[in-house]
Amino acid sequence: MNMSLQRSLVFVAAAALAVQAPATLGAASDRLPDFMQGKFQLTTSEGFTDYMTEIGVGWFKRSIACTLYPKQDITQDSTGRVTLNTFTTFQSTYTDFILGEPWTENTAEGRKTTTVATVEGNKLVKVQTPQADSDYQHVRREVREYVNGGNTMNLILTIDGKPDIRSLRVYERLEE
Repeated sequence: MNMSLQRSLVFVAAAALAVQAPATLGAASDRLPDFMQGKFQLTTSEGFTDYMTEIGVGWFKRSIACTLYPKQDITQDSTGRVTLNTFTTFQSTYTDFILGEPWTENTAEGRKTTTVATVEGNKLVKVQTPQADSDYQHVRREVREYVNGGNTMNLILTIDGKPDIRSLRVYERLEE
């Protein structure tokens, strides 16, 4: 192989790595930052009724859910396992997972999804993909955006392909 061709191949390989570098640099962390962990209480909610209607939650359960102010407890242990538990007087949910690894999640309305959670800057992002036998076949996203020094958590619920359906639920950190 002549020297010019060899240099060209090295340049192409280096350019390919450079193109991939931003994705690597922004890759999801395997640790939750401290500001994402703790106890949070719902303070305000917008668009939640429409979101629940779209995913098929019945009138009775929707009516009750919209009157509740849940608490969320988010922690990560030394092995990397994240627990994200939501507590209300009507129904509580318990979820645990490893960041970046898919798991089967049982959603609050009783469906099973294949879910992956990642940390993207100041956001904890959960992508819920319905299982093949589900009666609801749209991917849903739960984005927990931490602002105000981590004292406020904006829970943004969206559905792929349904841009008009969006819920914003604002949680404030509870003092421990």
